[in-house]
Amino acid sequence: MKAGRAGEPSRKGLTVESQHVVPTAATRFAAIAIRQGVSLGALQSTSTRDFSLVLAAAAQRFAAGRHYTEPEVNELLRAFLDGAGAMLATDHVELRRWLVDCRVLERDGYGRAYALGDHPREDIAAAASELAGIDLDALTRAAREADVVRRAERKARWQAGPTGKS
Repeated sequence: MKAGRAGEPSRKGLTVESQHVVPTAATRFAAIAIRQGVSLGALQSTSTRDFSLVLAAAAQRFAAGRHYTEPEVNELLRAFLDGAGAMLATDHVELRRWLVDCRVLERDGYGRAYALGDHPREDIAAAASELAGIDLDALTRAAREADVVRRAERKARWQAGPTGKS
């Protein structure tokens, strides 16, 4: 299937921009989600877009205008790392630090109360807007299941060897 006109999404989650096919935020996040052992530090240095998407995805766990205790934040981040964020090679404490350092979360001077930041980094705010309303747990579950099937099919073809030769 071909992508639509400039700026319009196609059925495959791709957008045409200036004659180039660009993956949507959801498509790109799904591609990141099938990986394993992703380091936030390495991700930040290699792909700002991917880094922004991952932090924006983690931020989805938090409601605007609500304050959270540190144990509540930790519980939400653990749930993210067990679901949509399972590709990350980090723990909830490091992830919380990244979110605070990038102004996605703000905390009080005592580190006891957290809330979504009013002024997150611009790239992360844009990624959050693109991911809004997407069930990332369902998206990543489907992407990981599809990846398992693709790998099994590729392995079966490899084990079958070249076809048409005797």
